[in-house]
Amino acid sequence: MIFFISATDTGVGKTYFSYLLAKKFLSEGKKTKYIKLVQTGYPEDDDSAFVSKSKAEAKTLYFGKEPLAPYFIFKNFPVDEAISRLKSEEVDYTIVEGSGGLLVPLDKNNFIVDIPKRMNLRTIVVVPNKLGCINQTLLNLYYCEKEGINLYGFALNDFFMTTFDNFDVLEKLTRKIKYRFKDDIITI
Repeated sequence: MIFFISATDTGVGKTYFSYLLAKKFLSEGKKTKYIKLVQTGYPEDDDSAFVSKSKAEAKTLYFGKEPLAPYFIFKNFPVDEAISRLKSEEVDYTIVEGSGGLLVPLDKNNFIVDIPKRMNLRTIVVVPNKLGCINQTLLNLYYCEKEGINLYGFALNDFFMTTFDNFDVLEKLTRKIKYRFKDDIITI
């Protein structure tokens, strides 16, 4: 089974959630692999190296030196090749992490969302539990429903929570909060 991890924005916890999800699957005795679709800002940013601390096999498919949207790095992102490489994985769970959100452009014709859409991957969107997250979550829900994305659910990152918890309203409005996480704890 392949899960695609996206987010409402960049820097909201996709990699950390991927790490926790890998640890969870491994603790259940499942062979688990993590794949970063495209890592920009490399080698300073290396999400695969971080997730490998979970003891899951971790690798990155494509790299860019500058910390920019892939659009600025790739003239023609190899979408078909990426899909073929992802399909070749033979483990119980594969966790594929995108860059930024679903509509980050890979090149002038393709977006991150094209990967999970073409492969019908179970998509999890990481949401920072903070002011503005209700709108961001509902926009992602609307987009996924409108575009036929296989939205498995949302993962609420409580690291960002200050005094107000958005969980109840997000659960009521979406019925798709599958995970909550903070520190080394993943729940729901």
